[in-house]
Amino acid sequence: MKAINRKLLRDLRNTRGQAFAIAIVIASGVATYIMSLSTVHSLHSTREAYYQDYRFAQIFAQAKRVPESVRSRIEEIPGVEQVETRVVAGVKLSVEGFTEPINGRAVSIPDSGEPVLNRLYIRAGRAPDPGRDDEAMVNEVFAEAHGLAPGDRLEMIIRGRLQRLHIVGIALSPEFIFQIAPGSVIPDFRHYSVLWMTRDVLERAYDMDGAFNDVVLTLTADASAEEVMQRLDALLEDYGGLDAQDRYWQTSHRFLENEFEQLEQMADIFSMIFLGVAAFLLNVVV
Repeated sequence: MKAINRKLLRDLRNTRGQAFAIAIVIASGVATYIMSLSTVHSLHSTREAYYQDYRFAQIFAQAKRVPESVRSRIEEIPGVEQVETRVVAGVKLSVEGFTEPINGRAVSIPDSGEPVLNRLYIRAGRAPDPGRDDEAMVNEVFAEAHGLAPGDRLEMIIRGRLQRLHIVGIALSPEFIFQIAPGSVIPDFRHYSVLWMTRDVLERAYDMDGAFNDVVLTLTADASAEEVMQRLDALLEDYGGLDAQDRYWQTSHRFLENEFEQLEQMADIFSMIFLGVAAFLLNVVV
């Protein structure tokens, strides 16, 4: 063995405490990076599985009032796979014992059963009965914030008319994983809610008989989202249509993407801190 190697081993033996500490710091940095990336990957996989199982839409568009007959023309757009037309209304809500104003978003579901797209996972209770005009489901975070359960009541003001509703179910939707009111920057589960009612009931309440003001759709594998949105915008232009958006700009999905990006950045930062400290200690010891 060369003298330089014997000296290296002797120095390493004399500084084994410092060397062990540096090794621990390096291992901690690598482990933190691996665990963080594994967590982010798991969250991504879980979200994508949820989107797929519950048929999260890829294109979203709104308009003032569109005759239901236009649906067939939307289905004929090249690249469109499935279409779901809906009635969506901004409402005011009132919960017993809570005096502050509550904004809400009422979304219609088909009278015949579950939506084709943006399907609902019912956590408790059941879906509204098409034969009843006073039943609704609310989203889980709002129900938890106010201690609501199936059987409780709330009041809804839609187009200036008061309507008393029975809560028959608590639901989750891939469209509202990250629930936030339009124009807000942070979620407020006590002052904003999403609720689902049958299409017929919401049509009559919002004066939208035989029409819709919201449409979501999915695309075929070889479709161009940009071309489909252009054709959809042209089709809805005469009915007060707003620019269609793809999933990337959908509010809940966009916020989730930002959260994932922040987690990835935190993994990089914390790992660099550990490795930087290890490099500094190694330099001091050497």
